[in-house]
Amino acid sequence: MSFLPPVNRSLTTLTAEAKSNFSRTVPLVALRVPASVCNRAMQVLPPHLLDIPRLRSIVPDVQGDSATTKQTRLILLNHNITSSESLPSKVKEFVESHNAEVISDYPLKLDYEYWTADQILRSILPEELNIPSSFELIGHIAHMNLRSEYLPYKRIVGEVILDKNQYVRTVVNKTDSIDHTFRFFKMELLAGEDDLLAELKESNCKFKFDFSRVYWNSCLQTEHDRIVSHLFAKNQLVCDVMAGVGPFALPAAKNRECTVFANDLNPESFKWLGVNVTGNKLNHLVRAYNMDGRDFITQSLLDLNNPEIMAEMNSKTPIPSSHRSSKKKVAEKKADANSVVKPAITVDHAATQFRIFHHYVMNLPATALEFLDAFRGLLYEREADVAVADLPIIHCHCFSTDMDNLEGDVWKRAETHLGFKIPQENIIKIHRVRDVAPKKEMLCISFRLPAEAAFAKPTRIEKRKFEEVDD
Repeated sequence: MSFLPPVNRSLTTLTAEAKSNFSRTVPLVALRVPASVCNRAMQVLPPHLLDIPRLRSIVPDVQGDSATTKQTRLILLNHNITSSESLPSKVKEFVESHNAEVISDYPLKLDYEYWTADQILRSILPEELNIPSSFELIGHIAHMNLRSEYLPYKRIVGEVILDKNQYVRTVVNKTDSIDHTFRFFKMELLAGEDDLLAELKESNCKFKFDFSRVYWNSCLQTEHDRIVSHLFAKNQLVCDVMAGVGPFALPAAKNRECTVFANDLNPESFKWLGVNVTGNKLNHLVRAYNMDGRDFITQSLLDLNNPEIMAEMNSKTPIPSSHRSSKKKVAEKKADANSVVKPAITVDHAATQFRIFHHYVMNLPATALEFLDAFRGLLYEREADVAVADLPIIHCHCFSTDMDNLEGDVWKRAETHLGFKIPQENIIKIHRVRDVAPKKEMLCISFRLPAEAAFAKPTRIEKRKFEEVDD
């Protein structure tokens, strides 16, 4: 007895007529009983009741006399019970004690609405293909990454995904590899509205962006939360070198009250980063840039020590509310308790002449390691201003295909691009973020910038000069 939809291999589009081809009637044995004994049936008959996902074992009685059906119900028995003669003894006892009527041919009708997207696609696609029903959800957009063998069926796949997911209004398919310069990829519309302006909420922040022009990966929310909630402490200074539209920067500012300088080379990412900063009322804590990453690493440190820029940010502080929800207070306390890396230094901004960032985030896994050379000599001739124990922590995302030595591979490559050894005691953590392909993983190496690198004489660019801050 099958509870699967009929096979429809020739289907190419999901019309109302096409949906009617997914109807199936399954014959069951049922018991007509007074409504008052249904609770008793649920107590003594569970092993013998219909147990199929999304189907009830007790249903209204629409077959009997209209005068009595309001007082009766139908108990649907397990589909392995095929006739009144094969009733288990426990069911027979129940029938006799409650004067139940046995219905040998109850027609359980199933149609397109009952079956899942997986089941519908299984009945449509060739049997040798797996079901490509997984997708990333970005607001109202379902983003698929179909392999070549599924392309002849891409339209019907998109239509089923759209029809079976109530929050989806647009289904797109990735058609090209990611652009490593601006981090977005080409895509085609499979079904639904041609609307790629996404709006969503993540980590207590609202985001808005054109998904066709910027990079966003909902699968990285756990990684965003890991760094912001567990590695950043409240009120720290954060430099987000490849910020995108702000998935690290905004939660750091909103949830940890960090001051964040955030940058992205993509003009569209910069645009939406600004929109999101303003939309979350974080202009006093987040400053957005549109620069090359290497140049930004230098410029952000200059700006951090520019009193005019800091005064401008402070002037945008919103008027504080006198009421904070108890839920927010509990969330803040929990975040504090989870912090495993405490502030490197406690800085009195009004009295300290020179400030540095506590953290640098470099979330461009394809090339971020190559930007580590920008830290060589970043604090040249600043040994008197910055203690070795207070040097910034760098969180650098990257890929590795050395499956036998992932951590060692990332560590070695980080040292190569930095141009200096990273001692064991400087390693905070080498974290495996996720599998991105067979034999390819995304990782994040978090380490404190070695003093030899930070205070070295610059070799890539001329000696860095910082503006002095008046007392």
